[in-house]
Amino acid sequence: MKQVNSWTHWQPLKEIVLGNVFDENFFEDVEDPKLRDSLQKIIYETKEDLNGIRKTFEDLGVKVIQPDKKWTHDGSINPYESFGHFLEHAKQDKTLSILKPMITPRDAYCTMGDELFMLWGYGPEMEKNGSHPLDMFECNMTLVNDMRKNIFKKLGPFTTEKFFENELFEDPNAFDMNMKFNRANFQKYVTETYTFEAPCITRLGDTLLVDELHTKGFIEWYDKVKPNNRHKKTKVAIGGHNDGSMFLPKPGVVLSAPWMKKSFYDEVFPNWDKFIISNPNGSFQKEMPKEFENLTYQRRTMDWYVDGKMDYKPLTNFVDDYLKKWIGCMEETIFEINMVSIDENTVLSLNYSKEIHNQLKSVGIEPIYTKFRHRYFWDGGLNCLTLDTRREGGCESYSL
Repeated sequence: MKQVNSWTHWQPLKEIVLGNVFDENFFEDVEDPKLRDSLQKIIYETKEDLNGIRKTFEDLGVKVIQPDKKWTHDGSINPYESFGHFLEHAKQDKTLSILKPMITPRDAYCTMGDELFMLWGYGPEMEKNGSHPLDMFECNMTLVNDMRKNIFKKLGPFTTEKFFENELFEDPNAFDMNMKFNRANFQKYVTETYTFEAPCITRLGDTLLVDELHTKGFIEWYDKVKPNNRHKKTKVAIGGHNDGSMFLPKPGVVLSAPWMKKSFYDEVFPNWDKFIISNPNGSFQKEMPKEFENLTYQRRTMDWYVDGKMDYKPLTNFVDDYLKKWIGCMEETIFEINMVSIDENTVLSLNYSKEIHNQLKSVGIEPIYTKFRHRYFWDGGLNCLTLDTRREGGCESYSL
């Protein structure tokens, strides 16, 4: 059994959880051989790259833990042995979908000091016998019951049309002519139907930065369930996952997405060095094939991407029909800043950017790179794929 200890994103890293995926034979009974090969290739290459990431961490002296491949993203056990097995059940219940593997543990879990929190997801295994994907940890595990379970049962499959029908939206004109939803109404939907998003919490020793737009009410809940906690809390307004907008590799340094306002950093990090990325995901945009640009226009958002496969309709249809919960919206993810600090002098990243590489080197930080080919499919950078469970050091104060 293990204890956790992680107060910041930069203290020397000793142990980390790395996500996992189902076996590629899950798709063995897909009838179309080309489609089957495409799906299995995504899974195989994902596993291959996760093994490479694991080795990189281990070579840096970090112990790596992976949850069993049976676990899904919402903390339940995958009930289907194969895609064919899923289809048998889906004939009786059209609302069923294939749950995402637990490839991005950061979405659900957060280590705050010497305690581990699961802030979303609520599978039947937890309710029945208290087991969960990280039950190898002996520390106090605090679970947040998930309201989404009942909400989604009521709404059925998640579609754009459901936004129009959903009484949670006061304004049926929440979408413009291009079907882009009103952000304020979307935030209302998120905060009323979801629980807490773990990546919306940034840990700085004795202080937590909490995005109140996407994780409303967390501070009040945390103080209620942990009245003797040692954290000061600062509410910020980011409107999404903090690790998709900024990265703190060490005290005094902030890497930021270009949409973040200078006034935010002047207020929250007044004396820190700020580096603003001028061209997020530039390498991908430069290489993006023309046919994908056309497809993006047709689909309205860049939800996901697999190299050389975006013009293969059976795959895009299969993802739309069965794997909607596997993908995110890669258009809004800045992979260059979604990285992990090994310590104050070393970071590990999936994306090379000359601009960020030079900025890190200028403040004495050595970037190391590892491969994850399907980050645009899973919508996950390295911080998303991991959860730091043990770092050296304790509850220190940093100048904010």
